[in-house]
Amino acid sequence: MGVQTVNIPIGDTYIKQGDTIPKITFTFDAGDPIDLTTLGTEIKMQILYRKEAFIDLAVGSGITIVSDKVFEIDEIDKADNTYPCGKHLGDLEITINGDRFTYFDVEYTIIEQYTT
Repeated sequence: MGVQTVNIPIGDTYIKQGDTIPKITFTFDAGDPIDLTTLGTEIKMQILYRKEAFIDLAVGSGITIVSDKVFEIDEIDKADNTYPCGKHLGDLEITINGDRFTYFDVEYTIIEQYTT
């Protein structure tokens, strides 16, 4: 089984340049053996445009660990959403006790803003 791809935006919403991007919450199952509160846990997400990260998030800088099974990608303010239009690829990795795994791949779609 391969790595799952998460399409952002999730659901029937969309992201336009210049709009606020709402936070996204991820929750592991209660029986999952993961503990995000382990000292030194890292969660990183990068989305690329022309092979350069234009979204580069980490714990304390755009990602928040809420509990041992829950983390969030924080809201991105409209003033910070000057991202390029298009469908962009990236991934989200979690490192616990030195073990790194790609939690999911990301397909991030931003559409053009017409109203200024």
